[in-house]
This record gives sequence, C-alpha cells and structure tokens, in this order.
Amino acid sequence: MSKNEIAILGLLAESPMHGYQIHQQIKEREMDYWAKIKLPSIYSTLTRLEEQGLITSGKEKVGNTPERTVYSLTPAGRDQLSETVQFFLREDNHPEWLFGLGVAFICGAPREKVLEALQLRRKNLEKHQEALTQEATNYKDKIPFNWYMLIEHALKNMELELDWLDRLVNTVQKVERWTPEWQCDECAEKTKGEI
Repeated sequence: MSKNEIAILGLLAESPMHGYQIHQQIKEREMDYWAKIKLPSIYSTLTRLEEQGLITSGKEKVGNTPERTVYSLTPAGRDQLSETVQFFLREDNHPEWLFGLGVAFICGAPREKVLEALQLRRKNLEKHQEALTQEATNYKDKIPFNWYMLIEHALKNMELELDWLDRLVNTVQKVERWTPEWQCDECAEKTKGEI
C-alpha cells in the first residue's frame, strides 16, 4: 500500500470527506511537505481505493454549492488501514537519500562550493526548525498526541541534523586531503609501483 493510500484511509477513518477537504487536511498537516503527497495524486488514489472496495462514495449538496462526492471508509478499508499502519511501524525501509550520496562523494566538488552548499542547507534547516518550534508551541495539547509526537520527532531529528552538519562543516574545513579518489596514500603508492 502506498503512502497516498494510507494517508487517505487514515483521514477518512477520522471522518467522511470530499476530495478538496482531504487536500486541505494534507496541507494543514504539512503532509504535502514531509510525506510528499500532492493534489493530483489524491483523486487518482481515491478512484483506486474505491475500485478496491476500501472506500465508498456518495453525493452531497450543501446550500447553493455544486454537488460534490463525499468518501467514507468501508470495513475492508478500516482493516487495510490497520494492517498498513502496523506494517509501516515495523518496516525499516530506507528510501533514496540524495544528501547521503552528496556526502559520500563530497570530494568530487571544490571545497569552497561544498561549504557554500552546506551553509545553505544549514540556513534552510534553521528556518524549518523555527517553524516546527512555533508549531509545537501552537499545537501543544490542541491536537491528537500522535500528530504532536510527529512534530516532536521532527524537532529532535532537526537538532541532531544541525549538530552533525556543524561537525561535517568543521571537518570539511580542516581536512588536508581533498580528492575524489577513494584510496589511502599507502594504497596509491602501491598502485604506482604496480604500473
């Protein structure tokens, strides 16, 4: 089951919603940022979930607004949500990590450019940390515990990331050897002798 599917099933477990409400909830909870769920994928996911019998739809008209489709979770959808939540909590999936690749091959770029990129990353992380800190203050005791714990988890990771990033910058500034070759000096000498 995809991240879009679990997100939509989870939101519909809270209450029936139409597509735009689902989109608003995703934006409000910043799932478009941290779960990378985008508006166009919401409607295709709703269609797929309905075809699988995990949700149902019905028409609703409120006042003078146009008729809209409201989606609800089926018992099969509730079971699937439960199974998927348990799987996601157990799973130790390692998604692609572009930053990790950048660090792995850091010596492939000029040191000055690396330091510029890392400083820019730090500024962006600090802005995000500031926003998360504000959210934690605003939402404390106002949202369900699990959503608050997500904010707290992000803040803790942000603190560790900033600390580690400072250590990386310090090391980049001090390291004497700056080469993309993955060899020690001794190995390089042996290789020369063999040629």
